[in-house]
Amino acid sequence: MTPRLASIGAAVLSGLVPGLLLAGTTGAVVGGTIGVGIGLVGDRFEVRTVVAASVTAGTVTGAYIGRGIVSVICLPATCVSFEILGAILTGAGAFIGVGMIVALATRSFDEYRESQES
Repeated sequence: MTPRLASIGAAVLSGLVPGLLLAGTTGAVVGGTIGVGIGLVGDRFEVRTVVAASVTAGTVTGAYIGRGIVSVICLPATCVSFEILGAILTGAGAFIGVGMIVALATRSFDEYRESQES
């Protein structure tokens, strides 16, 4: 298996699993789609597999948490557009937040390894 396929596959899997657990088949489809997007972008910019997978899982989970919060506030099937908006906003926030934390943690591990080699 090529590193490119492994990176995209890990991102898709890390989108599918939280999506399936949080929202069933629809969630798996949406999570897998988000995983494909992040996996392809991550592969294009040579992002590590663990980073792409972590960011995908955080984004999907954040989106479903936001949708769940809005659906609890509204009556059933009355605020679908607000649920979508809540999912997009919290998913974007989770993407940025998880991405920053993972990037900082990865950078600190790299610096630690470099200092140990010297």
